[in-house]
Amino acid sequence: MRLEVRGLGFAYSSVPALRDVTFAVQSGEVLGIVGPNGSGKSTLLRCLAKVLKPHVGTVFLDGKDLAGLKGREVGRLLGYVPPPGSGQAFPCTVLETVLQGRRPHLTWGVGPRDLEVVTRALAYLGLTELAERQLNELSSGQRQKVLIARALAQEPEVFLLDEPTATLDLRYQLEVLALMRKLAKEQGCVVVMVLHDLGLASRFSDRLLLLHQGSIFAAGGAESVLTPENLRVVYGVEAVVTKTPWGLQITPVAPVSSSEKAQEKARVAVRSQ
Repeated sequence: MRLEVRGLGFAYSSVPALRDVTFAVQSGEVLGIVGPNGSGKSTLLRCLAKVLKPHVGTVFLDGKDLAGLKGREVGRLLGYVPPPGSGQAFPCTVLETVLQGRRPHLTWGVGPRDLEVVTRALAYLGLTELAERQLNELSSGQRQKVLIARALAQEPEVFLLDEPTATLDLRYQLEVLALMRKLAKEQGCVVVMVLHDLGLASRFSDRLLLLHQGSIFAAGGAESVLTPENLRVVYGVEAVVTKTPWGLQITPVAPVSSSEKAQEKARVAVRSQ
């Protein structure tokens, strides 16, 4: 499977949110999308998930235009996990919610194979004991794990996760990210994740896209993307970047002054010409 994005652009009313975004992700690869609030990360993921329709540009799955694929086919190929708190906790059980992930595969009804897949997804996320609990009785972190389990139950070839660890405690942050990396490496899935924690992004991603004001500012390995210079321009902070056996450690030191921001903005404008 290959996910390819060419010249993607999107705007909310007249306000541009994405500009000329182009990249590709191969089977077995984990791509981390990082950037400050308002840089276009969630908008990009929602365009990839066909939640939003790009105004310009194309998303391809193995050479097929995503816009031309029907709902059931999209559901078999793409598993999308929205950011925490983006939906309501409906009055259904954890088991029923995760079983919804099998819809693209169902014909006449739920079969043994579907129950097997759902049971495995629940076990992966440590949700087996909560299977009969109502979704609206769970904590926000538990509900987020249920949404990830639902995506797992789809058995898609491409996983799109928007801040999947935002409401999880430290243990489950590591377990969820390790699971997604395992799925990429062992089953050849494509994984695209929006992450705020730059240290986790550097540890669990093969490559990073750093977004700035709706455009790709930098792309590549963590060490080439998360540099003090790039963090100064994109995040507006002076930071110390330290290489560790578990990824990069990013230590923000001080905010960049207004005058320095203006100088950096001018340098970026010259560089982009």
